[in-house]
Parts: sequence; C-alpha cells; structure tokens
Amino acid sequence: MKTNRQHTIGVFDSGFGGLTILKEIIQLAPAYNYIYLGDNARTPYGSRSFETVYEYTLQAVKKLFDLGCSLIIIACNTAS
Repeated sequence: MKTNRQHTIGVFDSGFGGLTILKEIIQLAPAYNYIYLGDNARTPYGSRSFETVYEYTLQAVKKLFDLGCSLIIIACNTAS
C-alpha cells in the first residue's frame, strides 16, 4: 500500500494521557506526520460542563486543522 508522507494526523487530549494512544498509532501507521495537542493548561476536563468541554475541544480541533492536519483523533475520554 502506498502512503503519502505529506498527510498530517492530529491527536488531541486534555493532558498527557493521549501520548500512549499516539505511540500506538505511530507504530501502526509510521508513514504519516503527527501533531500532538495536549491541553495541560485547562486539564482536567472531567469536572467541566458539557458546554465547556465542547468549546475547548472545538478550539483544539480548529487549531490542529490550522496547523495542517487532515485528520484529527480525539484521544480524550471526556471530549469523546
């Protein structure tokens, strides 16, 4: 299977936990570029309202698309 190394995949989590997900994804699909966005400034998300988590997630996803990601993986249990 031919892959395009120019595709960038974004991975989002509210903190560092998604790094374990990113590690597994890289092992399964090493031909892609990756950007990890961990929102350590506003973690934890668990005690936040639905509306707040939605807004934070939307901001993160928009940022990853602005950085050139063509696919976003939400590795945050609260946000998903």
